[in-house]
Amino acid sequence: MGVYLLLGDDEERKARGVARLRRDREVESYDASETTPEAVISACNSYSLFGDGPFVLVRNLDAWNAAQKAGVVAYLHNPAPEADLVLLGKKLGARERLLAGVKKSGEVHTFEQPTGKALVRWVIGRARELGLDLPEDVAGTLISRCSGDKQRLASETVKLALYVAGRPATGEDVEALCPPDAQSNIFAFVDALAAGDQGGALELLEDLISTGEPPLRVTYMVRRQFRLVARARALFARGASHGEVARELKVAPFVVHKLEVQARGLDDEALETALTRILDLERGLKGGSDLGDELQVELAVLKLSG
Repeated sequence: MGVYLLLGDDEERKARGVARLRRDREVESYDASETTPEAVISACNSYSLFGDGPFVLVRNLDAWNAAQKAGVVAYLHNPAPEADLVLLGKKLGARERLLAGVKKSGEVHTFEQPTGKALVRWVIGRARELGLDLPEDVAGTLISRCSGDKQRLASETVKLALYVAGRPATGEDVEALCPPDAQSNIFAFVDALAAGDQGGALELLEDLISTGEPPLRVTYMVRRQFRLVARARALFARGASHGEVARELKVAPFVVHKLEVQARGLDDEALETALTRILDLERGLKGGSDLGDELQVELAVLKLSG
């Protein structure tokens, strides 16, 4: 029994790590943004009637401040001998006491999600384990539709393996079986706007709204994307690396690559015009127009892509 700190942005590997540590025990799961360290420590110090020590899992560790983390550090000086405490977070500073405390009395593992060609190789390898022949270009299409989310990629690869049954997967298989997520559609939507593809933009807009996304939320997501593109454009112009842009914007590395491509296709004037029109649309959707919400969005798309 012990204390384990799993860091990084590779949620799929962290989930597998939790499964190995759990060993089929029941999980007492907590979200650091919704609970206190005291509640977690109390759970660690409880005893099971069945003889197994508790398996306590804390997600979103980054939500706790230094004072809250100090409560966990104090627990590490005298941890419950029968309990397993697993802490999941993105990153801890090199000088944080919690990091040093777990290194001394437990285990620290960092899992960084592969990106680019490394992610393509991972998907192809995962498919091979399932007996699926997944060509590189098809793997790229699958990654795009899943916005690089390894956990979703793992489940979608299983579905593909069952669906194609003994033949190589195709792009048509991916399109038929793996619906794009909202983030993927937003990327494609902004691509279409930047290219002046009105028909494509309207079709993607229809896809977004048909998934149940309210027009105002679609507008928020588009605004956020254009702002990210604008900020990425400014950072790249100053000579920032991909890693620096990812840290500054707090986005995954694969998102930075997409932002770079979109930043090359939209100049400062186009970005300013787009943001102005999107803000006008937001005002209209919040009661500033007598037109229906979907009609307002469609008219805005026509202006943005015109």
